[in-house]
Amino acid sequence: MVGGYCIFALPKLHAWASIQKLYKPPLIINCMRNLIKISVLLSSVLVLFVRCMNDKEDYFARPSWLEPPIYEVLQKQGRFTNYLKCVDRTLYAPSLKASGLYTVFAPNDEAFSKYLTNKGYASVADMPDSLVNKIVGYSMVSDKYPFARLTDVLSAGWDTLTSIRKKTVYYESIYPMNYQGNDIWIYDRPGNLKYVNATTVDQNCKYIPFYLDKVFNRSHTASDYELFYPGRTYTGSNVQNASIITKDMYAENGVAHEVDQVIEPLPNLEKMLDDPDYSDFKAIINQKGSTGAPYFISYTYDAAMTTYFQKAFPEKKINAVYEKYYTGLPFSLCGERYGVSAKEFEQGGFTVFAPNNDAVKKFYDEKLKQYYPNGWATVPVDILGYFINAHMADDMIWPGSYKTSMNYLREYLNGATGTDFNSSDFSKIAPASNGLFYGSKDYVKSSYFETVYTEILLNPAYSFFNKALNLYFSSTLKEDLLQSKLNGLIQDKKYIVLLPSDAQLAADGFNWVWLSSAYGFSNTNSVSSLGSFDAPTRMQRLIKSHVFKRLSSYDMANFQTDANFTGAYDGYSYAVNDYGDMIRYKGNKIQMIGNADENDFVTATPYKTYSNGQVFTIDKMLQYSPRNLAPVVADRYKQKLLYTYISSMATTNPSVSQFAKFVSYYLQNNVFSLSADLTSTIFMPNNTAMAAAVANQVLPAYPTTNFNPNCFDGDATKRNQMIRFIYYHILKGKQYVDDGLPCILPNDKVVKEEIGSTVLRDVADNTYLAVRKSADGKLLVSTQVEASGAKLSSITSTATVVRGITHSNFFGANSVLHEIDGYMSYGKVQ
Repeated sequence: MVGGYCIFALPKLHAWASIQKLYKPPLIINCMRNLIKISVLLSSVLVLFVRCMNDKEDYFARPSWLEPPIYEVLQKQGRFTNYLKCVDRTLYAPSLKASGLYTVFAPNDEAFSKYLTNKGYASVADMPDSLVNKIVGYSMVSDKYPFARLTDVLSAGWDTLTSIRKKTVYYESIYPMNYQGNDIWIYDRPGNLKYVNATTVDQNCKYIPFYLDKVFNRSHTASDYELFYPGRTYTGSNVQNASIITKDMYAENGVAHEVDQVIEPLPNLEKMLDDPDYSDFKAIINQKGSTGAPYFISYTYDAAMTTYFQKAFPEKKINAVYEKYYTGLPFSLCGERYGVSAKEFEQGGFTVFAPNNDAVKKFYDEKLKQYYPNGWATVPVDILGYFINAHMADDMIWPGSYKTSMNYLREYLNGATGTDFNSSDFSKIAPASNGLFYGSKDYVKSSYFETVYTEILLNPAYSFFNKALNLYFSSTLKEDLLQSKLNGLIQDKKYIVLLPSDAQLAADGFNWVWLSSAYGFSNTNSVSSLGSFDAPTRMQRLIKSHVFKRLSSYDMANFQTDANFTGAYDGYSYAVNDYGDMIRYKGNKIQMIGNADENDFVTATPYKTYSNGQVFTIDKMLQYSPRNLAPVVADRYKQKLLYTYISSMATTNPSVSQFAKFVSYYLQNNVFSLSADLTSTIFMPNNTAMAAAVANQVLPAYPTTNFNPNCFDGDATKRNQMIRFIYYHILKGKQYVDDGLPCILPNDKVVKEEIGSTVLRDVADNTYLAVRKSADGKLLVSTQVEASGAKLSSITSTATVVRGITHSNFFGANSVLHEIDGYMSYGKVQ
């Protein structure tokens, strides 16, 4: 025998007629004798064959040590009769009675007795087939998970202590729906990725959660569980609303765990919103645009899926199957899966803090009604999206972690570093098949509706401002304006925003139009060939020009001036906007360099105060250049050249005439040049300081009587020495203003000193200037060389900015001009 079978061969027997022809009578007798022997042999073989067949059955017989199938294991226990009656009514019965690998959470008869009483059924026979199918399918998990392995993920081996739920075999099939006037069938996508091909459909199976000491106790408490399952006690062996009371009943086809409750499939978060108390919030999620399609739900026709279900359910006469999923939200409310991989599916879930109808009305009345009086249907989609996403989280937020948890917008839930969880704030707290559900009595506060950005977002009058922030500054300036205690960022920051209206920007020539492949800004007064004066660049500069970053300790105080400081500046105070340009203001009258060139003022009126600052309306825009709308396009919005401002300062302030005239002369005659886009602070030694520099042989002597800046034209060495001296006094990259404050602004913290490189740093030497504030708020400047590898000897010289309306804080093209009472000098190149 081989492998339990008998292997034998029967001899070939010739026909009797053939034997008679071939053999003579004596031989026939011998043949008869041989036939008798053959008959005896054949009988022996047949006996052997029967014996071998019996051995084969014995070989393949069920081993005595093998457990019976799950169905029989439960049947022998004698306390699962009701559960098995349910099994017998479903198509799952063959699976539990035969081969395969399953984990079953089987409710005992006592659990069924309580369940039938609570549901009002006299017996299992009274339960509808649909309910029986749900209970049995939801009790079955694919693969074999002994109790010790329930917290592990089976994925190319065991990944320990990462699973908090398991995929059951139960799923809800496609369902009919009328969409835009057409009767179609809907398939709920399992998650955020598509799982379908031409031959199979990956069903949206329900997951069953469990709460075991191994994992749950590491970061949660018993009260977390008991809040979601009222009347149930946390035992450390909980499966949804039940407890495992007998573990690891092994079977041929898996393992069963006895539970003390009948477990029904949980609804997903989408179904949780069917509660009438949250109908207004769900209506916002379901809101449709002008085309009739929902903003946040996608219905996509799938031909392969249609064919699949037509073959699977011919009796349903399926005409078209559409895949449904949510878009623009952190997750799909109808999807049962978490994450994108088989491992992640078992590792988490989502959270919805659904405001009830009263809370939705409260939010509308407090935030939106002023701008959209005709109801939610008129509210733009981006505002709807921010409101919805503020109430969602892409992980599971339990009461114990509520205080430090954030929503999808990465904002603390109603407070700085969060507020303590208070169950009385919620009218409904319940688990969902794909996460956790909180029915809230109030709306979640969001930075989108509590900061200076709010007015830009909500008020249609500032839609261009909002579009520019999203187009150019979505991850920079826009994020700054959203900073607040809700997202846990520095709270000493304060923002002042002047609001240029759509009407003002349109008057400037701007329009929001479709360009080559997307919407963008055009400007009738500029063309792309103008470089820094084209529409996008001008818009970006104008937006940043109207934003001021401050510290709360040093607010601009409604643009009111400090008399102790402003006496020296004819009542003006000074600040630097987000672009880096200086402004000056007297009361609520403001000027930037372009406004000053036109001898005009912008009037700012306080409008609203928010958690992180204040917004103002303005009667016109701040300008970085004169608004020259001459017929020559290239002259529009063109700034004056730097030397014109320096020449003007030399005339207005004779104290700096010598230095100013040297700089102006050299720039005008291209002896040296500065980039037109260079932002800088120019510290101008007064004539007394220039004389000291000559006396100390830092500068070559030059005639001061009948002074002429061309005095070094005949001597290249002396002229180069003067040019290097000028370079020492031009600090690039920032405009430092004399504002009377004891710290340097703008900044996100109190800074009394900053180091910046001079223009010469780009040419040869490692020369820097240290700018700092004195205790009484005066602006000081001193030389600084590179700490290591310096090419210059360390000679420190310090000067103070001279205050006075005719001395300092002069407007320059991308610059601010100051008179100083000393000069900057460095040693010789080493």
